[in-house]
Amino acid sequence: MNIATVIGIIFGIGILFYATFLSTDDVRVFINFPGLAIVIGGTLASTFICFPMKEVMRVFSTFLMALKREELPIGNYIEEIVRIAREASARGKIHLEKTLPGIENEFLKSAIQMLVDGYSREEIKEILDTRIEQTYQQEISSAGIYRTMAKLSPAYGIIGTLIGLIGMMQSMAGGLSQIGFQMAVALTTTLYGILLANVLFLPIAIKVEKRIEERVILMCVIRDGTLFIKDKTPGAIVLDKLRAYLPPRRWASIGRREPQAKAGT
Repeated sequence: MNIATVIGIIFGIGILFYATFLSTDDVRVFINFPGLAIVIGGTLASTFICFPMKEVMRVFSTFLMALKREELPIGNYIEEIVRIAREASARGKIHLEKTLPGIENEFLKSAIQMLVDGYSREEIKEILDTRIEQTYQQEISSAGIYRTMAKLSPAYGIIGTLIGLIGMMQSMAGGLSQIGFQMAVALTTTLYGILLANVLFLPIAIKVEKRIEERVILMCVIRDGTLFIKDKTPGAIVLDKLRAYLPPRRWASIGRREPQAKAGT
């Protein structure tokens, strides 16, 4: 679980509620269910118009991905690849086939399978590059949907406010006693749109994009490691080259623990 994301959401909502109670004597003025329906319903409607149904439904699983742990265990994968490279160099191609059942990551497993099947270096690189690109394009579209929703929700907030103001103008013929309350209710729709965009949709989009970048880095590590194994590169060189994908602060931890590559791509 990504604790920072959960803390950010809870803290943001808490601050907003606290400020709301301090800013008015009647918090009911901030409650506008028709306005909320306009913002959420309108944003979802436009999103379904912009994107295919299948892609829109995937954004819910993308939200769960944003709540997961902060960093992928790339160091574990580097250690696993270095171990495979050393044992493959010492025991040959037969050992590679024996390691397949113990590999949980599907991308790494398919890469090692290509080594076992005797694919050429060029074929392995081409196939893995294509898979990396396709994965990136597919996943980045989910972040794009959230960014689109972040643009749409403030617009629907303004639409809801205009609808409220029109109703307020119509009711002015009956007297001005309720005009302040009605205007406040109308403006809450704009507030809803801006809050949804900046507290929910846009932060999730940025979080998902960061997660996708980490996933692509992991896939690049696996691709390069597989090519190093194909070239029979010594394990020490494989380790140094793959560590270059990580920030220096994480270099020291690689090689000090038992490799435990988990499913992550």
